[in-house]
Amino acid sequence: MVVTPWGDSESLRGRRLRPGPGKARAEVEQNQRERLYGATIALVAEKGYHATTLADLCSLSGVSSRSFYDLFASKHELFLETLKAVIELAIGYAVSTEAAIADSGGGEDGDWEAAARRGFDTFIEMVVAQPATARVMLVEAYAAGPEAMAPIEAATAGFEWLTQQTAERSRERAGMPADLIAAHTGASREIASARLRQGRERELPHLLDEMWDFISSYRPPPEPLRSVGRAPPPATESLEAHDHAERAIRAFAVVVAEKGYAAATVDEVVARGAMSATTFYDNFAGKDDILMAAIDSAAAQTIAAALPPFERAADWPQGLRAAYGAVFNFLASRPALARLVLSEIYAAGPAAVERRVEAMRPFRALIKRGLERAPQTPRIAPELIAGGIATLCYRAIRDGGPESLPALAPLATYGTLAPFLGAEEACRVANLTGRRERLLPHGASSLIL
Repeated sequence: MVVTPWGDSESLRGRRLRPGPGKARAEVEQNQRERLYGATIALVAEKGYHATTLADLCSLSGVSSRSFYDLFASKHELFLETLKAVIELAIGYAVSTEAAIADSGGGEDGDWEAAARRGFDTFIEMVVAQPATARVMLVEAYAAGPEAMAPIEAATAGFEWLTQQTAERSRERAGMPADLIAAHTGASREIASARLRQGRERELPHLLDEMWDFISSYRPPPEPLRSVGRAPPPATESLEAHDHAERAIRAFAVVVAEKGYAAATVDEVVARGAMSATTFYDNFAGKDDILMAAIDSAAAQTIAAALPPFERAADWPQGLRAAYGAVFNFLASRPALARLVLSEIYAAGPAAVERRVEAMRPFRALIKRGLERAPQTPRIAPELIAGGIATLCYRAIRDGGPESLPALAPLATYGTLAPFLGAEEACRVANLTGRRERLLPHGASSLIL
C-alpha cells in the first residue's frame, strides 16, 4: 500500500462512483482524475516514470483506457497534471506558512526564527507523511523531461522568493544573496532526496535540529562577493582519448548533452565515437554501464583537478577556494561531461545520483576538515554544503551553460566556509583569486607569493 494525497493505492479502485442517474459528468470526471493522480504517484514512486505504463495506471485506478483517453492525451499529460495538482497543495502550504509568519509579528528576530522554523519543520513533516509524493516530485520527475521540471522549478523559485522576503524581516539576515537562499533550499531538498532514494525518510525528523542550526547560522557576506576573471571560452568536447573506453565515454557525454539521457542510444554513441559495436560491448554492458563509468571518470578527473591546488595552498580555507576555482574551470572546459554529471544525471535515475555521491566522497572529505576547526558545527554540515553546491551547479548549467560554472567559485567558497569560520573570514577568503595567496589582516592587500 502506498499513501497518496488522493487515498491509499489499494483504495483507489474502491473510490469509483456508483453508476446511476444523478451523477454529473464533471463529478464523474473529477473522481476519475483524482484516482489517476493517486495511481500516478503510487506507480511512479515505485517503478519510475519510464517503467510505468498506461495499463498499470488504468489497472490501479480502476479507470478504463477509453475513459483515460477522454481525460488525457497520454501518460505524459497525466503526469504533468498530477504534478500541477501536487504543486497546488504545496502552494497552500507556502501560503499558510506566510500567514503564520505574519501572525507572529515577524519584526523581531526571535519571532522570525520561530515562524521560519515552523515552516521548515512542516516541509520535512510533509515528506515523511507523503514519501511517495515527495519521491515523485524530488527524485523521479526529472525523467519526464524539462516540461515536467518547469512547474516544479517555478514553484521552487516562488518558495525561495517567499523565503527571501521572510529573511528581510530579520535584522541579521536582511540582504542575504538570492543564490545563497537557493543553495540552502537546495541543500534541504538534497537531504530529503537522498533519504527518499535510500528509503530512509523516517530519519529526517531526527535531523531537523541539525539542519536548522546549520541553515540559520548563515549571515549575508559583509562585502559583495567579487566576480571571477574571464571564464574559459566555450569549447567543443574533444573525443580524443587514450583508449577505446575513454573515447566511448566522451562520445556518450556528447550524445547525452545534445539529446538528453532518455533519448541517447548506444547506436548513436558508437557512431559518434567512430567505433564498432563490438568494441563498445567489449568495454561496457550497455547504456547503464557506460553511464556509471562516465560518472566514475568525471569524479576522478574532478578530484584530480582539485587536489593539487588544494595541497599547494597556504591553509585549508585558501585550499578550498583554489580547489573550487580549479574544479569549475575544469568542468567548463569539458561542457558535455559537465552537463552529464551535473544536470542530466538526475534524469538517469536514483542509482546514477547515488553513484555520483559515492564517487565524490574524496571532495566531501576536504569540506569535512572544517569540523576539525569548528567542532560545534552540526555534523551534517558537509552533506548540506555539498547539496547546496550541487543545486547551484544544476541551475548554472540550466540557465547559463557549463561556461557559467567558474563564476560560482566565490559563492561556493563562502557557502562552504561561513559555518566554520564566520561570515567575515569566509568572505575574505572567497574574494581571493584562487591562486596561492597569503591572507592578510582585514583591510590590507593580499600578496601574490
